[in-house]
Amino acid sequence: MPEPGPEIVRTRRPGELNDPQQRRLIVTCKYIDGLLCDIEHALDSAASESPFPCYIVDVTPAQTVQIEGHIRRLRSQLLQTLEWQSMKPEPPEIPVTRSILTDLSFIDNAIEELKPKYLRGCGAVPADAVDGLNQVIHELRSHVKSMESYLRHEIAVNPEAKGKP
Repeated sequence: MPEPGPEIVRTRRPGELNDPQQRRLIVTCKYIDGLLCDIEHALDSAASESPFPCYIVDVTPAQTVQIEGHIRRLRSQLLQTLEWQSMKPEPPEIPVTRSILTDLSFIDNAIEELKPKYLRGCGAVPADAVDGLNQVIHELRSHVKSMESYLRHEIAVNPEAKGKP
């Protein structure tokens, strides 16, 4: 049996958490920030043109400003918490265009599943509804393809825009 290699011993600074505890700390901070993003999304839902809103916005604009101030302060505290352990959040890794193109792919898959051959699993599609359904599918898919084409064209024409905040 081979001899074990030299063990790497890391000196702990006073007040420093161990590696698993630091990972837990950053994961918790990310989780909290994700929930804060959910709150911001709920507050912004009044401005959304979604035909399927989830939220009844029952706060005034002045209350929204106050809540957003609390969110900023909480995020600032999250950063201070990480600084306490000499940690920083990792920079973003996913380009928005990649995220959008991925979501458009999922949207296209969902539209595909509206075709009569897939809806038959829910019961026979009435013959007089097939043409209308196919038209709806074509129109939805056309909008998705248009948006995808726009994004792909902008990426090719405007590569310097990648990675800008």
